[in-house]
Amino acid sequence: MPAALSRVSLCLGAYVLLGAFTALPAGLARASSGDNDASSAANHGDPEDTFRRALELEKQRKWSAAIELYGEALDHWPDRPELSKLRVDFVHRLRLCETHYRIGRRYQDNSFRNVLLRLPRERALELYDEVLERIETQYVENVALDQLLRRGLDNLEVALRDPGFLKTNLTGATPERVMKLRDTFRSLRDRVTARDRAEARAQVSSACDLARQVVGLPAPAVVLEFVFGATDGLNDDYSNYLTPDKLDDLYAMIDGNFVGLGVELKQDEKGLRIVGVIAGGPASEAGLKAGDRITRVDGHNVAGLGLDEAAGRLQGAEGSAVEIGVLRADGSEIHVRLVRRPVEVKSVAQTKIVDPSNGVGYIQLTGFQKSTTDELTKAIASLQGKGMKSLVLDVRGNPGGLLNVAVDIAERFIDKGVIVSTKGRAPGQSFVYRSRGEAIWRMPLTVLIDHDSASASEILAGALQDHRRAVIIGERSFGKGSVQSIFSLRAAPAGLKLTTAKFYSPKNRSYSEQGVEPDMPVRTAARPLRGDRPEESVPAPEFGRLDRDPALSLAVQQASRRPQATAR
Repeated sequence: MPAALSRVSLCLGAYVLLGAFTALPAGLARASSGDNDASSAANHGDPEDTFRRALELEKQRKWSAAIELYGEALDHWPDRPELSKLRVDFVHRLRLCETHYRIGRRYQDNSFRNVLLRLPRERALELYDEVLERIETQYVENVALDQLLRRGLDNLEVALRDPGFLKTNLTGATPERVMKLRDTFRSLRDRVTARDRAEARAQVSSACDLARQVVGLPAPAVVLEFVFGATDGLNDDYSNYLTPDKLDDLYAMIDGNFVGLGVELKQDEKGLRIVGVIAGGPASEAGLKAGDRITRVDGHNVAGLGLDEAAGRLQGAEGSAVEIGVLRADGSEIHVRLVRRPVEVKSVAQTKIVDPSNGVGYIQLTGFQKSTTDELTKAIASLQGKGMKSLVLDVRGNPGGLLNVAVDIAERFIDKGVIVSTKGRAPGQSFVYRSRGEAIWRMPLTVLIDHDSASASEILAGALQDHRRAVIIGERSFGKGSVQSIFSLRAAPAGLKLTTAKFYSPKNRSYSEQGVEPDMPVRTAARPLRGDRPEESVPAPEFGRLDRDPALSLAVQQASRRPQATAR
């Protein structure tokens, strides 16, 4: 990897099952995990009933569904004294399910199995030391090494119960010996200490010796649980260790292009459900649509496989072909042959004049990647050529992306002043970003946000709001106020995504857990809010459809009442 790409600052967004950004899998669009087995805790049953249902999902090893149910329960039921014990149980089970889920995901990752698990013992220990070094020097807060060691032991204890881990690493060990090792690691947990990285590495090396003696467990399998435990132990939703494939996926997302089929997938009991199709990609050209289910890949049934394993079968080299069986929404089945090729992901999803009489233009922005500023510039020029006098910029559902791109776009609307400031521990992480000159886009502006507008979307909306440059309409944004940096690692062809700073609005408002409050609230969520009756939920809007998008309708009304400036 070129040195210039060894560290990239991101304000990555936030909708995800485990709270970490889901990067573009190689050959696919964003893959989201989930399960239809988890119904809303807010609308069904009481806490004890929800707990029982979540435990049943655990018995079936449906980790993502159990995580969703535990998370909903913790969000829904307040921290009342009579529920305190149950909430402790919810938190404990949630963390356990998350650990199982993560272990399963990495053992489905080909690059984890074929590259990282094959590292020599000393190289694996060097990798662990390097991860700790980055955390010590770059992470936004000071972290005790004891905490990270304990999380590694927790991971190992859970891994020794995981079928994928055991099948890969311990085919010959008896259950009694495995249980003995688990008990030993559990007893070590509260006694583990480390004053520095050398002591931490020595503790991990001792764990390798113990695991080899008791069950013959290979050293890399032990060390890697401590590696992943180091980032899991940060209690930070956005920091994580990146396997070689996941690192490549993240750079593909940043670049906005990758080789593949151009589909967004979700796990389904019948295989892989298509939840989005990228325009111009092989899947789109073959007529595949959201709602279709991929049931077979090259003749093999994918039902029951994990998301990464099933999606991995769709990946391949540019120019290679794959035969897939597809179950349509109407119950019919088709077979399609697709050829993998480069797919470009656009961050400008819609560009149009939504109110010709008043010259109101509309642009939907779905991400902040390398090409976004150029895409937006072309979109605005196109609308100006059609007589645009004011602009509605829609960042609803936009999870964020590159910090510098958010700043670059903001300063094209703002003449002078602060756009965003960042504060971190490491040199270069505390910085004030300012508009460098005269704004080039001066048209009246409205920005649409919702609960899924995160990170870079919040930087842009917050800056425009603080400078009174735009009217903000919609729902309070997600509230992700941290910056991540990507570090390539020396000891292995892998990476580390680490929170290195927090960011603040021009008026020094924190975005973390606060988000951006709209100037004009409009509820657009399809989900019911706490305390709602089912009939009070609002149908999901169709973004960009004036007759089916209340926030856009309000924006157009406001634009027609404001004096028009020069839309240059």
